[in-house]
Parts: sequence; C-alpha cells; structure tokens
Amino acid sequence: AAVDSAMRARLRHQHGGAVLIVHDRTTLHRRTFEGLRGTTQLPVASASKWLTAATLMTLVDQGRVGLDDPVARYLPSFRGEKATITVRSLLSHTSGLPDLDCQADPATTLAACAMSAAELTPGAAPGRAFRYSGVGYEIAGRIVEVVTGEPFERAFHDRIAQPVGMKRTHFDEIDGQSTENPDPAASAISTLDDYARFLDMVLHLGVSGSRRVLSPDAVLEIERDQVQGLDTRSDAAVKITRIPTYGLGVWRDVTGPMDTSIIVSGNGARGFYPWIDRAHDNFGIVAVDDERGSDVAVPASQRVAKLAWTTAATPS
Repeated sequence: AAVDSAMRARLRHQHGGAVLIVHDRTTLHRRTFEGLRGTTQLPVASASKWLTAATLMTLVDQGRVGLDDPVARYLPSFRGEKATITVRSLLSHTSGLPDLDCQADPATTLAACAMSAAELTPGAAPGRAFRYSGVGYEIAGRIVEVVTGEPFERAFHDRIAQPVGMKRTHFDEIDGQSTENPDPAASAISTLDDYARFLDMVLHLGVSGSRRVLSPDAVLEIERDQVQGLDTRSDAAVKITRIPTYGLGVWRDVTGPMDTSIIVSGNGARGFYPWIDRAHDNFGIVAVDDERGSDVAVPASQRVAKLAWTTAATPS
C-alpha cells in the first residue's frame, strides 16, 4: 500500500506508469496505473546503458574483446593519447572525451558518429576523471559492430534481446523515426515485461530460463566499482542521483563492506528506474515516461524505488 501510494503521487500529472517488485522468480508486487500495460513501450533513456554493457560483455565472455584493450585495437583512427582509451573507460565514463553532437542524429550512422570521436580533444587523460555522458557508449557500440560485423541493433537482438525474450525492445527508432545511428547510451525503447526479463537474467548471474547469456564474472564485473579512487562529486549526473560510484552501465546505489555492490540501478533521465538488490535476491522497476527533465524525473522515481526495495527487503 505504501509503494502504491508513493507511485500514485509520483504519477501526478503524468500519463501512467507501473511498479514491479520481484523476489528471485516470484512476483511480490505488480501494479500498473492509468492504462499502462506490461507490454507498453517506453523510452528507458540511460537504462539503455545496462543493455549496451551487457551486449559488449558477451564479446568479453567469448574472448573477442578485452575490457582493458585499447580502443585503437578495434578503431585505428584513435591515435596519440586517445589510442590509450580502454574499452573499460568507455563504459565507466572515464574516457576523458567530451560529448558528441552527432549522437542519435538520424542524418548519420553510428559508424560515422563514433569515428568523429577520434577527432575530439580530450578534456582529461583516460582513466583520470569521471564525466557522465554518452560518448563512450557511442564508441563502444561501434566496437560491437566492428567485432561482430553486424549493426549494433542486430548484435543487441542476437546476443541479449532474443535469448532473454525481449520482443519489444530495440534501439534503432528515435522519436518514431528509424535510424542507422542508434544511441547505445540512451535510445532503447522497452517495456515493463521486457526489462523485467533482463533483470531476471542479471539477478541469476547471466542465466535466463535454462539458457546462459552472460557468465557470472561478466555480470559481477558490470556491478563492480569502476571509478574507485576518482572524485565524482562535481559531476552533474552524480549531483542528481547522489550516487558517487559507478560500474559498467549501472549506478551502485547501495554498497556494503569492502565496497561490494548491494543495489545497482540503471536509472534513466525520464524516470525509468530498474534496480537489483543482490543481497536479498530482489529486483524491481519504477516505469514512467516523465519529460520534466532528469533533475526532476530521476529523484522522483528514485524515492519510489528506494521505498520498494526497502519494503521488499523487510521481513513480514
């Protein structure tokens, strides 16, 4: 009741939403509001990053990509200091590169946009500063294309969406327009049911049903602190989330002794807030499409998510 009440308040002046809480494979609570269904497609914004990191980690599992490989191994146009940027730094926002203007631009392609990053002037040495942005994911998406020989959307479908059963999730449509320049950091459209299937796979350390999608090591590497030793407090996104540590495509909302991840999330700028509580084998989603800006939408969903995971972890 408390979660539902908080969700109703969260949805004031919004166009529907949903909240889901699952323990292991048992649904503890599921409620949709104002006509939204489990199959309703929503923009998940930065919750896309979790999907992209998982896609790339399938290549790490196969030994075709190394997280500490230099970008230049796959994209030779990255030269000089930029040649030392690692795949890991792309996914942890520590590449040192500034934003790209061409992200999600339907007039170009992912390949062309990512290649333009090779001409950028770094604002910091690779691995020395955290700056939350989409540039690293644009380049990582292109690496997926180069290694697999497939468009990013096809690689995501074959490696994550299809084996997990995400039938209504895709990256290659922006504002209703099909594009060859999907934004691996932010353009995914998904549903409550689809993203729940992804979280179920992650909670079970890479297993979806009877099928292994990722190795346990890959899942836990995504959740590990990738910015240890860096002062993240001045970053604009950290000021919004108030979460100082980051993994590969996920925020580390709650950590435990020895900096182990307890709760991680893939919160997006429009309020879509998926989370996993590894300490209690729970996961959940606050699903909304809030266009008021990340500084409003993220904290509003975060408050409901925190109530949901606290409630789920409290013995009855």
